[in-house]
Amino acid sequence: MKSRRLYVLGLVVATVLVLSAIPASAAGGHANTGKRPLASVSWQFGVSSPFNGTRFDGEYVAAQNRVYFLGFRSSTGGVDSTDGSIWYYDVATQTYVDTTKDMPVPVSNYEIAALNDSHGLGLYIFGGRDANAIIVNTVQVYYPATNQVFVMGSDPWPGTTPSGCVSLPAMGVATLANRAFVMGGVNFLASQCTLDESSAQTWIFNPNAPAGSRWSAGPALNLARGYITAAVASGRIFAIGGDTTPGGSILTPVQTVEAWNPPGGGWNDAAVKDIPLPCDETQAFAFASGPLAGNIVVPNCGQWPNAVANTLIYNVAGNSWTQGGAINDLRRNEAGTFIPVAGKFRPFILGGYGAASSYIDSIFTSEIGTPGPFNGRDWPLQHSTASSGATTT
Repeated sequence: MKSRRLYVLGLVVATVLVLSAIPASAAGGHANTGKRPLASVSWQFGVSSPFNGTRFDGEYVAAQNRVYFLGFRSSTGGVDSTDGSIWYYDVATQTYVDTTKDMPVPVSNYEIAALNDSHGLGLYIFGGRDANAIIVNTVQVYYPATNQVFVMGSDPWPGTTPSGCVSLPAMGVATLANRAFVMGGVNFLASQCTLDESSAQTWIFNPNAPAGSRWSAGPALNLARGYITAAVASGRIFAIGGDTTPGGSILTPVQTVEAWNPPGGGWNDAAVKDIPLPCDETQAFAFASGPLAGNIVVPNCGQWPNAVANTLIYNVAGNSWTQGGAINDLRRNEAGTFIPVAGKFRPFILGGYGAASSYIDSIFTSEIGTPGPFNGRDWPLQHSTASSGATTT
């Protein structure tokens, strides 16, 4: 984010504390109109976690050299267990630590926005799905410097679906200029809504606005959908893939990619190349330097309720997608962020639903990606063929 932010690899901005909080301009990207990427990503297993989390996110905090996780869904204790415990991964010691703090409202299906407010650096999450399978509008913030967590009752998540149900934005959150941009969402009959439906709304959260006025409406997406993967590159926010609910019945992954350059204008679909595969429930990493400067890397594609391992690379200047690698463990709904490895920042993914039990059980493994020159290998695009069945959140 990290999957939703643009990083300058190797640069630590002390005044911000989290690398993703300040966007940097994409640099050095060349148009790639051919079938092969300018660079590829090789993935190696990292340290597995002691918890098997899914439908969650991680955020790297530079001041502490840690990645924080604000609860997760887990198949431990049942297929649909929600755990609100706050953990961190210590990058230096490569260990996972329980902070002993819990989120006041344990949720899954969230993405973290790292924002600076009057109390310092806060890790914000908007809404989510609670332990009773209800989609909530709670806004929660965790302060890693003080190990404190609060509910922001004055400014609940305002997103709704067309019939007025609270929407579930899941991973559809981008951070730019100390604002959170929350896009799209879904709700379901199973979550006390009148039907399964998608939202096209965009909302902007300003952590330093007066209480009760921190949210403002942004432009609507061209395609209403949820489980969008968001990224920030060259000052633009990209809404990659996601799920629609055609006929209000099942989640259907799509290839649609839209981009918006805040604060003016709206979402542009026609001028942005769609991703080669239907893609949902994943992460994205925007690079500002190194072999993948000016590119957004999507490590894998969820295709609910399945997944494919393809790593797909979007060249911003060339408006083109290429295949540039594959992860080792088939997964969807993983956490993701950049972490420093040997002085350079690398994409890090953890957990998610794995393929061994048909994407019902969450997994423990992590992977770290290393960008490099294209190595001449071609990876065929893999398409999931299993039936999706009933919806789930």
